[in-house]
Amino acid sequence: MRTPRRFGWLVLLLSALFALLLPAGLAHAQATVFRFEFQEPLTGSTALPECLPADLVGTQTGTETTVGQVTETGQTFQVHGTTTLEYRVVFPDGRFVVGTAVEHFSFIAAGPQTVSTTTIQEPRTIYSAEGEPIGHVFIHAVSHLTFRDANGNGVPDPGEITANVDRFFFTCR
Repeated sequence: MRTPRRFGWLVLLLSALFALLLPAGLAHAQATVFRFEFQEPLTGSTALPECLPADLVGTQTGTETTVGQVTETGQTFQVHGTTTLEYRVVFPDGRFVVGTAVEHFSFIAAGPQTVSTTTIQEPRTIYSAEGEPIGHVFIHAVSHLTFRDANGNGVPDPGEITANVDRFFFTCR
């Protein structure tokens, strides 16, 4: 997917920073919970290389909405939420694609281990310049990023980070 995921990744980055800076004195405090929501228009040029030529670039419009929750207990820090992209990409030849990408994300920092998981499902419909459906695309993706601070220094060292793309595939019909 070539559309931006600014807020989802921003939340995860800020969450990681907060988790690393979490004071040890809060270890027995009650949970602090807050919810967040961001919305941003999608604009610009993009290619949709899954099932279309990689060099075919169109103009994108749409909305990116991220909603979620942060929970901090003093011993754990969790962020989970959903980013939804509703978009339309119009190509120079008049063809266009309408799609909705739903990304669920979680970030959990507990002790020396931090795990981030992302799952994405994204159906798209490809239309002719005349507005007739001419194809369907469905993207599936699941990935994990794990930081296990083996030496307890709070800094990612070689061998302490693993990234796994458990699944990424798409179908074209």
